[in-house]
Amino acid sequence: MTYSQSGITVIHRVPKSKDSPYGANVIKSVPIDKPAFVVLGGELTSDLRGANSYAKRLQILLYENNIPSVDVYSVAYQFGSRHPGLERKSLFKMARRKIENSTTPITRDKFAKISDNMQRNEPTPNYIKQLFNILVRPRIVDGMNKPFNVAVAVKNVSKMKIYAHCHGAAAVWQLANYMYDEMKKLGFDEKDIKKIQSGLLVIQHSPIAPLVNQRFFTISFASAEDSMMQHHNNYISEWMGKNSGDIVPAFFDSKYGNFFVAGRLKELAFKEHDYIGLLPSDEELWPLTDDGKIIFAAERNAIVRAANDAVHGVTTHSVRDLTNGNGVDFDALKNSGDMLYKIMIKDLRQQTPKPDRQK
Repeated sequence: MTYSQSGITVIHRVPKSKDSPYGANVIKSVPIDKPAFVVLGGELTSDLRGANSYAKRLQILLYENNIPSVDVYSVAYQFGSRHPGLERKSLFKMARRKIENSTTPITRDKFAKISDNMQRNEPTPNYIKQLFNILVRPRIVDGMNKPFNVAVAVKNVSKMKIYAHCHGAAAVWQLANYMYDEMKKLGFDEKDIKKIQSGLLVIQHSPIAPLVNQRFFTISFASAEDSMMQHHNNYISEWMGKNSGDIVPAFFDSKYGNFFVAGRLKELAFKEHDYIGLLPSDEELWPLTDDGKIIFAAERNAIVRAANDAVHGVTTHSVRDLTNGNGVDFDALKNSGDMLYKIMIKDLRQQTPKPDRQK
């Protein structure tokens, strides 16, 4: 059977005109000297309309906060013969995370056959290579493929921010690992790679990818009742899914993925995975719970402040500075996260059967 390579199409939000009636143009490159926000949406973002929908919403948020100078881009995936669900499953297995079989209704034999086919034909997805070549490579090497010095590379990388939803987080995870490998080939040492990669800020909503051991500076936001996340990220998501009614708005620090969560974000429970709620006007259609208002306010703060940092060429490494204020008490969220973690660990230890000591 013929194998079809994966790929991407990148669009750039522009003013509507006769030539750009939908306010977006397909592009082949992203300027490294201008502040930019790039959106990586969910796996269903397979056409320009879907990519433009993500980009338009992010642009509205920036305009509402008087930040019109940040260019907004978005990505449409063409997965070809790849299976994005199995791709994500492979990432979790590599990260040694538990995955429940129910999340991917494919038999073990078929899973192995498709995975082997993907690995044989595209050990690194072509769409990840394209993301790297369009978004990242020009920020770390010059036109002659000569590496920039660390200070220049950090400055270039920090001009770009990424917003990821669902599968977008899996794309980010793979992009970071591919970038690491390519930088090693280019001669960057471990210390410089870490410094450069940590200068790239990623904000994730309902990420279906490992949360910890991120190479980029990553902040995640989610609902404990998001059924698409409950089968991933080991015991944390599993425990939260079972105890969502007791999950107050909380923050779990970098050891657990810089993760903001609440029991339920939406009044309409079946919308928990969706990123709709980011704009204040979204509540007219999909009202938020009181807890949801806090989580989305923190997420809005992070996006707006990240955009301002890009404009001013600032590299921010403080989650508190990015999220606190406007109805968000970061210190209270951190305390709640510490408390919930202690309760979770206690519950899990009590649920673990004790070894049989009978002789």
